[in-house]
Amino acid sequence: MKGKKRNFKMIIFIYVIMFIFMSVLLLIYLNYFLRPTLIAYCDQEARITAAETINNTVKFEFANKISYDDIMTVKTDKDGNIVMIQANTVELNVIGSQIALEVQKRIADIKEKTVEIPLAVLTGIEILSNYGPKIPFKMRPIGSVLTSYRSEFISAGINQTRHIVYLDVSATVQVIVPLARNSVTVTSSIPIAESIIVGKVPETYAEIKTENVSKDVKKYNIKK
Repeated sequence: MKGKKRNFKMIIFIYVIMFIFMSVLLLIYLNYFLRPTLIAYCDQEARITAAETINNTVKFEFANKISYDDIMTVKTDKDGNIVMIQANTVELNVIGSQIALEVQKRIADIKEKTVEIPLAVLTGIEILSNYGPKIPFKMRPIGSVLTSYRSEFISAGINQTRHIVYLDVSATVQVIVPLARNSVTVTSSIPIAESIIVGKVPETYAEIKTENVSKDVKKYNIKK
């Protein structure tokens, strides 16, 4: 009777050891072979989500609050010719700060996301490419959201030029998945105001093109 108990305990012990061994092998496999694929898929989904958050924040929260005349001042000479276009740095700084804070808040409010990894990636069997597990992951902002501005001049017809002001918003988010985490930076360029300049384009204009919107405005020559 005692011999049977010992054999039973030995069998249980062997099964436990085998289970631990197989678990370790599975973790090694997941860590070295599946983790890069998992991170790649989650990073891509995080980029899409962050870009949508940035674009929707500017589109729905600030689109009707920004006008060209509020952020740009057109200066003319005594003959009415445009001699300079100057940026309203105070207003641009306010807008940039408000958008950065709102984007950061919205990213922080994002609930847990999921990404579906095709079984074909895991098994190499193409017939399973439309099926796969849904892996949950979390994303949160890292550091501050950065905003900067830039201008673009496009010919709009005879003696007409379209001046477009773009807002570049850059956000870094941390992607947290089982067994790993990674950071991705997403930058979206959004046109926030534009105007048609009738007449000769001025030789100089004032433009903000820095990573910190609080920096002083700088003058750049327009290359024709």
